[in-house]
Amino acid sequence: MVRKQARLPGEGPLRQPKKGADPRNSLNELPGEEWMYFTKSVLQTSYPRELRHDLRKAHGANKPPALMRQLIEFFTKRDGLVLDPFAGVGGTLLGAATTRPPRRAVGIEVSPKWLGVYDQVAEALLREGLEGIERQKMVQGDCIAEMGKLDAGSFDFIATDPPYNVHFKITMSVGKQGKYKEFANRRTDYDMKSDDPRDLANLGSYGEYLDAMERAFEGCLRVLKPGKYMALIVRNAYQNGRYTFTHADLAARAERVGFTTKGEIVWWQTGTRLRPYGYPYSYVPNIAHQHIVVLRKAERAHPGALPRPPRTYWP
Repeated sequence: MVRKQARLPGEGPLRQPKKGADPRNSLNELPGEEWMYFTKSVLQTSYPRELRHDLRKAHGANKPPALMRQLIEFFTKRDGLVLDPFAGVGGTLLGAATTRPPRRAVGIEVSPKWLGVYDQVAEALLREGLEGIERQKMVQGDCIAEMGKLDAGSFDFIATDPPYNVHFKITMSVGKQGKYKEFANRRTDYDMKSDDPRDLANLGSYGEYLDAMERAFEGCLRVLKPGKYMALIVRNAYQNGRYTFTHADLAARAERVGFTTKGEIVWWQTGTRLRPYGYPYSYVPNIAHQHIVVLRKAERAHPGALPRPPRTYWP
Protein backbone atom coordinates (compact mmCIF):
# COMPACT_ATOMS: atom_id res chain seq x y z
CA MET A 1 0.00 0.00 0.00
CA VAL A 2 1.28 3.45 -0.85
CA ARG A 3 1.05 5.67 2.20
CA LYS A 4 -0.11 9.21 1.56
CA GLN A 5 0.15 12.30 3.68
CA ALA A 6 -2.87 12.85 5.89
CA ARG A 7 -4.55 16.19 5.40
CA LEU A 8 -4.88 18.05 8.67
CA PRO A 9 -8.29 19.49 9.55
CA GLY A 10 -8.99 22.91 8.05
CA GLU A 11 -5.87 22.99 5.91
CA GLY A 12 -7.05 22.74 2.32
CA PRO A 13 -3.99 21.84 0.23
CA LEU A 14 -1.38 19.66 1.89
CA ARG A 15 1.23 21.55 3.85
CA GLN A 16 4.47 21.99 1.95
CA PRO A 17 7.96 22.97 3.12
CA LYS A 18 8.25 26.71 3.62
CA LYS A 19 9.56 28.84 0.79
CA GLY A 20 11.29 32.18 0.83
CA ALA A 21 13.45 31.78 3.94
CA ASP A 22 16.44 34.10 4.16
CA PRO A 23 19.62 32.16 3.24
CA ARG A 24 21.24 33.60 6.38
CA ASN A 25 18.54 32.03 8.56
CA SER A 26 20.23 29.31 10.61
CA LEU A 27 17.31 28.78 13.01
CA ASN A 28 14.37 27.70 10.86
CA GLU A 29 12.93 27.65 7.35
CA LEU A 30 10.33 30.40 7.74
CA PRO A 31 10.03 33.46 5.53
CA GLY A 32 10.33 36.84 7.23
CA GLU A 33 6.60 37.50 7.59
CA GLU A 34 6.01 34.24 9.45
CA TRP A 35 9.10 34.80 11.60
CA MET A 36 7.84 38.22 12.64
CA TYR A 37 4.29 37.00 13.32
CA PHE A 38 5.57 34.26 15.62
CA THR A 39 7.47 36.75 17.79
CA LYS A 40 4.30 38.44 19.06
CA SER A 41 4.19 38.13 22.83
CA VAL A 42 0.48 37.19 22.88
CA LEU A 43 -1.01 34.19 21.10
CA GLN A 44 -4.76 33.63 20.83
CA THR A 45 -5.80 30.27 19.41
CA SER A 46 -8.81 28.09 18.75
CA TYR A 47 -7.32 24.87 17.45
CA PRO A 48 -9.44 22.09 15.93
CA ARG A 49 -9.85 18.84 17.80
CA GLU A 50 -7.62 16.76 15.59
CA LEU A 51 -5.26 13.80 15.56
CA ARG A 52 -7.42 11.56 17.77
CA HIS A 53 -8.30 14.16 20.33
CA ASP A 54 -11.05 11.75 21.39
CA LEU A 55 -8.30 9.61 22.93
CA ARG A 56 -5.86 12.32 23.99
CA LYS A 57 -8.48 14.34 25.90
CA ALA A 58 -8.28 11.86 28.79
CA HIS A 59 -5.15 13.81 29.77
CA GLY A 60 -6.48 17.07 31.14
CA ALA A 61 -3.37 19.03 30.21
CA ASN A 62 -2.77 17.61 26.72
CA LYS A 63 -1.31 20.22 24.39
CA PRO A 64 -2.65 20.85 20.88
CA PRO A 65 -0.33 19.29 18.30
CA ALA A 66 -0.89 22.41 16.17
CA LEU A 67 0.67 24.58 18.90
CA MET A 68 3.62 22.24 19.24
CA ARG A 69 4.02 22.22 15.46
CA GLN A 70 4.25 26.02 15.45
CA LEU A 71 6.97 25.95 18.10
CA ILE A 72 8.90 23.21 16.34
CA GLU A 73 8.72 24.94 12.95
CA PHE A 74 10.12 28.14 14.45
CA PHE A 75 12.93 26.62 16.50
CA THR A 76 14.18 23.88 14.13
CA LYS A 77 15.10 23.13 10.57
CA ARG A 78 13.97 20.00 8.73
CA ASP A 79 16.72 17.78 10.16
CA GLY A 80 16.11 18.95 13.74
CA LEU A 81 15.75 16.54 16.66
CA VAL A 82 13.24 17.52 19.36
CA LEU A 83 12.92 16.38 22.99
CA ASP A 84 9.93 16.51 25.32
CA PRO A 85 10.94 15.28 28.81
CA PHE A 86 7.34 15.52 30.12
CA ALA A 87 5.60 14.09 27.08
CA GLY A 88 2.17 13.17 28.45
CA VAL A 89 0.04 11.80 25.59
CA GLY A 90 2.52 12.94 22.96
CA GLY A 91 1.36 16.34 21.71
CA THR A 92 4.96 17.32 20.95
CA LEU A 93 5.60 14.10 19.03
CA LEU A 94 2.43 14.64 17.00
CA GLY A 95 3.51 18.22 16.35
CA ALA A 96 6.86 16.96 15.06
CA ALA A 97 5.15 14.37 12.86
CA THR A 98 2.90 16.98 11.23
CA THR A 99 5.51 19.60 10.38
CA ARG A 100 6.44 19.69 6.70
CA PRO A 101 8.78 18.02 6.33
CA PRO A 102 8.35 16.02 9.56
CA ARG A 103 10.91 16.39 12.35
CA ARG A 104 12.05 13.61 14.65
CA ALA A 105 11.12 13.77 18.33
CA VAL A 106 11.77 11.82 21.52
CA GLY A 107 9.30 11.92 24.37
CA ILE A 108 9.85 10.79 27.96
CA GLU A 109 6.80 10.01 30.10
CA VAL A 110 6.74 8.52 33.60
CA SER A 111 3.13 7.28 33.47
CA PRO A 112 2.35 4.03 31.63
CA LYS A 113 -1.26 5.22 31.42
CA TRP A 114 -0.40 8.19 29.21
CA LEU A 115 2.17 6.20 27.27
CA GLY A 116 -0.61 3.72 26.46
CA VAL A 117 -2.85 6.52 25.19
CA TYR A 118 -0.08 7.80 22.92
CA ASP A 119 0.49 4.29 21.54
CA GLN A 120 -3.21 4.04 20.65
CA VAL A 121 -3.12 7.44 18.96
CA ALA A 122 0.04 6.65 17.00
CA GLU A 123 -1.31 3.30 15.82
CA ALA A 124 -4.57 4.90 14.69
CA LEU A 125 -2.79 7.69 12.80
CA LEU A 126 -0.42 5.21 11.19
CA ARG A 127 -3.43 3.29 9.87
CA GLU A 128 -4.83 6.57 8.54
CA GLY A 129 -1.62 7.13 6.59
CA LEU A 130 -0.02 9.99 8.52
CA GLU A 131 3.57 10.23 7.39
CA GLY A 132 6.10 11.06 10.05
CA ILE A 133 4.44 9.32 12.99
CA GLU A 134 6.74 6.29 12.70
CA ARG A 135 9.78 8.55 13.17
CA GLN A 136 8.76 9.48 16.72
CA LYS A 137 9.97 7.67 19.83
CA MET A 138 8.32 7.54 23.25
CA VAL A 139 10.25 6.29 26.30
CA GLN A 140 8.71 5.39 29.65
CA GLY A 141 10.61 6.46 32.74
CA ASP A 142 11.69 9.27 35.00
CA CYS A 143 12.85 12.14 32.82
CA ILE A 144 15.89 13.01 34.96
CA ALA A 145 17.14 9.41 34.85
CA GLU A 146 16.31 8.94 31.16
CA MET A 147 17.97 12.19 30.08
CA GLY A 148 21.11 10.95 31.83
CA LYS A 149 21.25 8.16 29.23
CA LEU A 150 21.10 10.56 26.27
CA ASP A 151 24.15 11.96 24.51
CA ALA A 152 25.21 15.46 25.49
CA GLY A 153 24.44 18.15 22.94
CA SER A 154 22.24 15.90 20.82
CA PHE A 155 18.94 17.85 20.59
CA ASP A 156 18.07 20.90 18.52
CA PHE A 157 15.03 21.97 20.53
CA ILE A 158 13.22 21.07 23.74
CA ALA A 159 9.49 21.71 24.00
CA THR A 160 7.73 20.58 27.13
CA ASP A 161 4.70 21.01 29.34
CA PRO A 162 5.75 19.89 32.84
CA PRO A 163 3.49 19.53 35.88
CA TYR A 164 2.55 23.04 36.94
CA ASN A 165 2.67 22.37 40.66
CA VAL A 166 2.12 19.65 43.22
CA HIS A 167 -1.36 18.13 43.15
CA PHE A 168 -4.04 19.62 45.37
CA LYS A 169 -7.07 17.50 46.16
CA ILE A 170 -9.51 20.30 45.51
CA THR A 171 -8.41 20.51 41.87
CA MET A 172 -8.22 16.76 41.32
CA SER A 173 -11.86 15.95 42.10
CA VAL A 174 -13.33 13.46 39.63
CA GLY A 175 -17.02 13.64 40.46
CA LYS A 176 -19.59 13.14 43.17
CA GLN A 177 -18.43 9.57 43.81
CA GLY A 178 -14.76 10.05 42.89
CA LYS A 179 -11.60 9.96 44.95
CA TYR A 180 -12.34 13.37 46.45
CA LYS A 181 -16.13 13.46 46.60
CA GLU A 182 -15.99 15.99 49.44
CA PHE A 183 -14.97 18.51 46.77
CA ALA A 184 -17.71 17.52 44.31
CA ASN A 185 -18.70 21.16 43.82
CA ARG A 186 -15.37 21.62 42.02
CA ARG A 187 -15.54 18.41 40.01
CA THR A 188 -13.86 17.80 36.68
CA ASP A 189 -13.81 14.88 34.26
CA TYR A 190 -10.02 14.60 34.47
CA ASP A 191 -8.18 12.24 36.80
CA MET A 192 -4.56 13.39 36.65
CA LYS A 193 -3.38 12.00 39.96
CA SER A 194 -0.95 9.07 40.02
CA ASP A 195 0.63 7.09 42.84
CA ASP A 196 4.12 7.10 41.31
CA PRO A 197 6.66 8.75 43.64
CA ARG A 198 8.66 9.79 40.55
CA ASP A 199 5.76 11.99 39.43
CA LEU A 200 6.81 15.56 40.30
CA ALA A 201 3.20 16.46 41.04
CA ASN A 202 3.29 14.03 43.99
CA LEU A 203 6.05 15.88 45.84
CA GLY A 204 5.31 17.30 49.25
CA SER A 205 5.58 21.01 48.61
CA TYR A 206 6.02 23.67 45.96
CA GLY A 207 9.61 24.16 47.06
CA GLU A 208 10.38 20.48 46.49
CA TYR A 209 8.73 20.75 43.08
CA LEU A 210 10.97 23.69 42.12
CA ASP A 211 14.06 21.79 43.30
CA ALA A 212 13.08 18.78 41.17
CA MET A 213 12.43 20.99 38.15
CA GLU A 214 15.87 22.54 38.58
CA ARG A 215 17.41 19.07 38.39
CA ALA A 216 15.36 18.39 35.26
CA PHE A 217 16.62 21.65 33.74
CA GLU A 218 20.20 20.51 34.37
CA GLY A 219 19.46 17.45 32.25
CA CYS A 220 17.83 19.56 29.57
CA LEU A 221 20.82 21.89 29.39
CA ARG A 222 23.22 18.97 29.02
CA VAL A 223 21.41 17.29 26.12
CA LEU A 224 20.59 20.51 24.24
CA LYS A 225 23.01 21.73 21.58
CA PRO A 226 24.81 25.03 22.25
CA GLY A 227 22.86 28.04 21.01
CA LYS A 228 19.56 26.12 20.86
CA TYR A 229 16.28 26.80 22.64
CA MET A 230 13.84 25.33 25.14
CA ALA A 231 10.15 26.29 25.26
CA LEU A 232 8.47 25.67 28.60
CA ILE A 233 4.65 25.77 28.72
CA VAL A 234 3.28 26.46 32.19
CA ARG A 235 0.24 27.88 33.94
CA ASN A 236 0.43 30.02 37.06
CA ALA A 237 -1.53 28.97 40.13
CA TYR A 238 -3.81 30.36 42.82
CA GLN A 239 -3.58 28.27 45.97
CA ASN A 240 -4.23 28.95 49.66
CA GLY A 241 -5.37 32.49 48.94
CA ARG A 242 -2.22 33.48 47.06
CA TYR A 243 -1.30 33.84 43.40
CA THR A 244 1.94 32.09 42.42
CA PHE A 245 3.99 33.19 39.39
CA THR A 246 5.05 29.66 38.55
CA HIS A 247 6.42 30.62 35.15
CA ALA A 248 8.77 33.18 36.71
CA ASP A 249 9.92 30.76 39.41
CA LEU A 250 10.70 28.11 36.81
CA ALA A 251 12.55 30.60 34.61
CA ALA A 252 14.66 31.58 37.61
CA ARG A 253 15.50 27.93 38.32
CA ALA A 254 16.41 27.38 34.66
CA GLU A 255 18.73 30.39 34.82
CA ARG A 256 20.45 28.93 37.87
CA VAL A 257 21.64 25.96 35.83
CA GLY A 258 22.81 28.05 32.86
CA PHE A 259 19.86 28.89 30.62
CA THR A 260 19.17 32.47 29.55
CA THR A 261 15.56 33.65 29.55
CA LYS A 262 14.80 35.10 26.12
CA GLY A 263 11.12 35.97 26.42
CA GLU A 264 7.63 34.62 26.80
CA ILE A 265 4.44 34.17 24.83
CA VAL A 266 1.18 34.59 26.73
CA TRP A 267 -1.07 31.91 25.24
CA TRP A 268 -4.85 32.18 25.49
CA GLN A 269 -6.87 29.29 24.12
CA THR A 270 -10.37 30.62 23.54
CA GLY A 271 -13.25 28.75 25.07
CA THR A 272 -11.60 28.26 28.46
CA ARG A 273 -14.25 27.36 31.02
CA LEU A 274 -14.98 29.98 33.67
CA ARG A 275 -15.97 29.13 37.24
CA PRO A 276 -17.41 31.36 40.00
CA TYR A 277 -14.30 31.35 42.18
CA GLY A 278 -14.62 33.74 45.11
CA TYR A 279 -18.12 34.91 44.24
CA PRO A 280 -19.65 36.86 45.93
CA TYR A 281 -17.00 37.52 48.57
CA SER A 282 -13.57 38.15 47.07
CA TYR A 283 -11.52 38.35 43.89
CA VAL A 284 -10.13 35.03 42.70
CA PRO A 285 -8.83 34.91 39.11
CA ASN A 286 -10.01 32.54 36.42
CA ILE A 287 -6.62 31.72 34.95
CA ALA A 288 -7.43 31.50 31.26
CA HIS A 289 -3.90 31.88 29.90
CA GLN A 290 -0.65 29.96 29.95
CA HIS A 291 2.95 31.08 29.53
CA ILE A 292 5.33 29.78 26.89
CA VAL A 293 8.71 30.64 28.40
CA VAL A 294 11.54 30.70 25.87
CA LEU A 295 15.03 29.90 27.17
CA ARG A 296 18.34 29.47 25.38
CA LYS A 297 21.56 27.59 25.99
CA ALA A 298 24.62 29.75 25.37
CA GLU A 299 26.68 29.16 22.24
CA ARG A 300 29.68 28.52 24.46
CA ALA A 301 30.79 29.25 27.99
CA HIS A 302 32.57 32.56 28.36
CA PRO A 303 35.98 32.22 30.05
CA GLY A 304 35.99 33.80 33.46
CA ALA A 305 32.21 34.21 33.57
CA LEU A 306 30.86 34.63 37.09
CA PRO A 307 28.25 32.12 38.32
CA ARG A 308 24.68 33.37 38.15
CA PRO A 309 23.28 34.53 41.50
CA PRO A 310 20.26 32.59 42.76
CA ARG A 311 17.06 34.35 41.77
CA THR A 312 13.51 33.38 42.56
CA TYR A 313 10.11 35.00 42.87
CA TRP A 314 9.01 32.45 45.45
CA PRO A 315 10.09 33.02 49.06
